[in-house]
Amino acid sequence: MPVIYMDRASAESLTEKDIREIIDENLMDLKYGMLTDYYVGQHRILSETKKDSTAPNNRLVNNMAKYITDTATSYFDGQPVVYNSQDDAYLQTVQDIFDYNDEQDHNMELAKQCSICGSCFEMLYLDEDAQIRLAKVAPSDLIMIYESDSGHAQPMAAIRSVRSVDKDKNVILKVEFWNAYQVLRFRSFNNGYLNLEAIEEHYWQDVPFVEYINNEERRGDFEGVITEIDAYNTANYFQYNDDAILKILKLGDVSSDDVRDMKEKGAIILDDGGDVQWLLKQVDDTAMENFKNRLREDIHTMSHVPHLCDESFGGNLSGVAIAYKLWGLEQLCAMKERKFKKGLQRRIELITNILNIKGGHYDYKDITPKFRRNKPENNLELTQIATQLSGLLSTESRLQMLPWVENVH
Repeated sequence: MPVIYMDRASAESLTEKDIREIIDENLMDLKYGMLTDYYVGQHRILSETKKDSTAPNNRLVNNMAKYITDTATSYFDGQPVVYNSQDDAYLQTVQDIFDYNDEQDHNMELAKQCSICGSCFEMLYLDEDAQIRLAKVAPSDLIMIYESDSGHAQPMAAIRSVRSVDKDKNVILKVEFWNAYQVLRFRSFNNGYLNLEAIEEHYWQDVPFVEYINNEERRGDFEGVITEIDAYNTANYFQYNDDAILKILKLGDVSSDDVRDMKEKGAIILDDGGDVQWLLKQVDDTAMENFKNRLREDIHTMSHVPHLCDESFGGNLSGVAIAYKLWGLEQLCAMKERKFKKGLQRRIELITNILNIKGGHYDYKDITPKFRRNKPENNLELTQIATQLSGLLSTESRLQMLPWVENVH
């Protein structure tokens, strides 16, 4: 897990040995590597060995994991988050920082990482020009320490580690231990002790990291259907052909190695009256297709991501009908939104700390993020509704109803 809970006294008394043990325990978690492999198409079927080394070795990967993540992420964050505030000057200052960091693309990558691994982190830092920068940190590279007796998830420290190998093949581990006021920098060689190299003050007045989580359990969107994805890949494998038995009559005095050699060369010499046949299973192709269709349906149902290329998504469906078909995905994204919003608010709080040090007098709670779903819309109907509300809502509120308006200011 990328998070640890402990009381404040224990967090403040951590030694180099304690930090090293925490890092080593976290490295034993292979979950993030496995989930990333599935997203990029490195599925279990590719590492399976066949019983017969001479048989065809065609493996088919249907990358349902990538489909689930890409669809859910695009639906959730395909339309950029917009921000609202009564303080126009404050909002414009924060928006300039976001634009400087290409925040829209940055948010999309954070959301995608959450969909794959269930969580990810963001680091805030000041560049050489003292400009606030945002950087994505993979969950495998950072451990957040939260206060266990706090009523909410209050970060007390963060441990960031980076491994590398130098030209002499020495394993170098660089570790940063961040708290609310300073960062301690360590280094070790070849898995040795951590050596303290520097202690630096920082000005964030808090731990300058933000955790974004997909859900309370920190589970990825396809993590719960990996076994079904494996079964679907195997169903396309036509594994029943691997279990066929070769029947040879009147071959003579030969060994199993001779048979294997004949299969590899594609030629067999038989005695007079000899014959070669395959004993195959009688498989019902219709039953196999029904099995695959059921698996695919279960994958979409349990992941809450529909099969958008299905015939049921016809071009003549009403908006209400489409809304019902997207109901599961909408509920999934509603949960994502609540968790992601907490991360955005913490990001704004950290940025505001720096702005106030520079002379500002801002309250981070004055800025509120607004999420919009990336789904088909009737633009004419939305425009008409916004126009009809002109006497009831402000121009700003009505513009926020239009999904193609990114910044109402």
